[in-house]
Amino acid sequence: MNTLIINGSGAIGSSIVEELQGSDTNLIITSSSGEKVHDHDSIEWRYNGSSSVDELFSIIKGQYETIDSVVNCLGSIFLKPAHLTKEEDLDATLDINLKSSFFILKNTIPLMRKNGGNILFFSSAAANIGLVNHEAIAAAKAGVEGLVKSAAATYSKNNIRVNAIALGLVESNLSKSIFSNDMSLEISRKMHSIGRVGTPQNVSKFVIPLIADKTSWVTGSVINIDGGLSTTKIAS
Repeated sequence: MNTLIINGSGAIGSSIVEELQGSDTNLIITSSSGEKVHDHDSIEWRYNGSSSVDELFSIIKGQYETIDSVVNCLGSIFLKPAHLTKEEDLDATLDINLKSSFFILKNTIPLMRKNGGNILFFSSAAANIGLVNHEAIAAAKAGVEGLVKSAAATYSKNNIRVNAIALGLVESNLSKSIFSNDMSLEISRKMHSIGRVGTPQNVSKFVIPLIADKTSWVTGSVINIDGGLSTTKIAS
């Protein structure tokens, strides 16, 4: 089985790679600097619009006839109210979160049409609940969720399943500004009814069944892995 982990050197991507260690999966990993990820070689690659995705998949098609699973770990966290958000900030947020997913989906389909497979994207609890200063990222992730549901319908005839995991706050390089501020971190922690924020391992353990089980009966789903952020409310 060939599994592509895009941005596999990031916190969540790296944790997914670690979970797949020792399995019968052939890992294809991208990283921004081409470093090894848990002793696995990676393709040096940075997302820079649709042409960069075309270039990546051109490399992959030169080595593999099919791909069984794809996980897009690209993303960003942008926290500003709408009236303080510049157009270029909105464009960048939509680009790395939504457009990257669209172009990856577009390039993946030809490699899955023969045997089917699984495609997994990441959303955010912010797409479904009102969180202060999340307008740009909420819009981008809501777009990802719409993409997942439509693509799942379109490609079900090809036995291709498309899903997303919607996250709460997870410790990673993207969230280091929050984790480095004790007050912000405490506020964020209290928003999660389970009483703590997430780790990459909390996420990766749920990823594996979604990408490894070719008989999965799950498609078009957005699964909340968010410590209760989007589904429960703590009484004050």
